[in-house]
Amino acid sequence: MMAARMAKSGIDTLGKFRSSRAYRAGTLLKALHLGLTDHVETRLQAAGVQLTRPQALALMTLVEHPGISNADLARLNGIAPQTMHQIMGRLEREGLAARALHPTLRRVQAFEATARGLELVTRGSHVARAAIEDALQGLRAGEQEALIVLLQRCVDGLARRRQG
Repeated sequence: MMAARMAKSGIDTLGKFRSSRAYRAGTLLKALHLGLTDHVETRLQAAGVQLTRPQALALMTLVEHPGISNADLARLNGIAPQTMHQIMGRLEREGLAARALHPTLRRVQAFEATARGLELVTRGSHVARAAIEDALQGLRAGEQEALIVLLQRCVDGLARRRQG
């Protein structure tokens, strides 16, 4: 009898959670993230841009920060240095990135995108932008701006909570 009451209480609590604004927002944000990631990756592959999302992000960072170290590259992309090391190995083997000695730190290696890597990032960014714009097509320009503002407020709020 006690177990049945506890189960009913748990089901009631779960039902309230699933109908809450928080749950609905979280579920929709996750669905948007997954759907958008799939849509962009499908379009990129169709355009011949054969990079994973972490590889593409690392390559974009190299274009924006030539001469960056592996540790700084990992930090900017929010991944472990060991993982970034593996990503950079692939980018180097593919001729998309090159390493050299860091200009001021002798024991640190610096990375930069090659001309081929820059071309791939440029082509990929055009394809990704078109795919994202396609996903936002159901919203008017003002609604898109409002969505961006609201999402940024959520991101900023989470960042403040993590810091304080």
